[in-house]
Amino acid sequence: MSELLARIRTDGEQNSHFWRRFQLLWSALFVLAVGASAALGWQISEQTPDQRRLGLILCLLMIGAHLVVQWMAYRTEFGRVPLRVSLPYIVFVIAAWFFLVRISPVYYLVLFGLFSQIYFMLPLRYAAAGALAVAGLMAYNQTISSGDAFSWQLGLIYLLMGVASVVLGAWIHAIIRKSEERRELLHQLQATQAELAEAERKAGILAERQRLAHEIHDTLAQGFISIIMHLETAEQSLPDGEASHQVQQAKETARANLQQARRVVADLRPESLENDSLPAALERTVQRWSQRHGIPATMQTTGTPLPLHPDVDVTLLRATQEALANIHKHAQAQTVSVTLSYMGDTVLLDVQDDGVGLNGAKPSPFGGGFGLQAMRERAAQFGGELLLESDPDGGTTVVVSIPISS
Repeated sequence: MSELLARIRTDGEQNSHFWRRFQLLWSALFVLAVGASAALGWQISEQTPDQRRLGLILCLLMIGAHLVVQWMAYRTEFGRVPLRVSLPYIVFVIAAWFFLVRISPVYYLVLFGLFSQIYFMLPLRYAAAGALAVAGLMAYNQTISSGDAFSWQLGLIYLLMGVASVVLGAWIHAIIRKSEERRELLHQLQATQAELAEAERKAGILAERQRLAHEIHDTLAQGFISIIMHLETAEQSLPDGEASHQVQQAKETARANLQQARRVVADLRPESLENDSLPAALERTVQRWSQRHGIPATMQTTGTPLPLHPDVDVTLLRATQEALANIHKHAQAQTVSVTLSYMGDTVLLDVQDDGVGLNGAKPSPFGGGFGLQAMRERAAQFGGELLLESDPDGGTTVVVSIPISS
């Protein structure tokens, strides 16, 4: 598919370049024909000075109008100006040519470039009418206008000339239409390739998730089951006391993490989000963490809660859990504050502690542990970011901001 698209793109670019060169060729022919007519007309001694000046002025106006229209056409994608520009231009050129041939037959030379301009600039039905009008004006100028009787033979010749020009123009328009259809096909193929690439990316993500699910089931889940079994055996051999209480808490933690591992394998939302809103889930998470570790923690919500994408809810919940876990392991904090803020087009999560801070640790914390990196990657999936701020006197704030899709 990519090779076919590349070949069509190359052919399309070559065709576009050829077409523009073709347009420039016919444009140059028109300018040359008008310029040669002006030069020859200026040298005809039978004309009066006023006629020579009028012929030169009309030729210069035709060339000037032509160059302006060609400049406008060259700036467009398909090299064609709108009908509101091309139709007045062609009418002016035909009228100017007719006035010129009324002055002298030498200006018939303009026809070498005029017919091509009619078919390049106008849609086929307008171009055919213009070509037949030119043929009719030629017949009129050669018969009735010159004082001779109308000749059917001469009229038929000019009619056949007009019909031949229409056939030639139809062929030119067929080429133009095929070129535009080819360009449109190229755009469609590019869009299709982008869709296929997106489908392949999603298929790769799904395959990777399945692989991770199998790994989690075969390693973490099985490991938690083994830990629970060992803790239950150890609990039975311990007398009631502090050690038994610690074993009981370890067993509950292992069971909770086993449940979470199973939910990840089943690709479900976290249990705390199944029946509650995000603020309620964060409130319960903070309370459980505070009770488990004996560190006072508060949770508050500011702004008007808005419905978020389920994956955004999961991202903010996981970020809170990871931040609290880091506080317990590293911060030596006395208090913790969690704030969820709905700020119009952005949802903001702040997890702040009064612990020892980062103490200017090098390298940057963003280059460190897997937890922070995972939090940052999760937020980036939704166009968000993660910031880590530390007070020189101690304390750290984790800030996760994610735009709210309208």
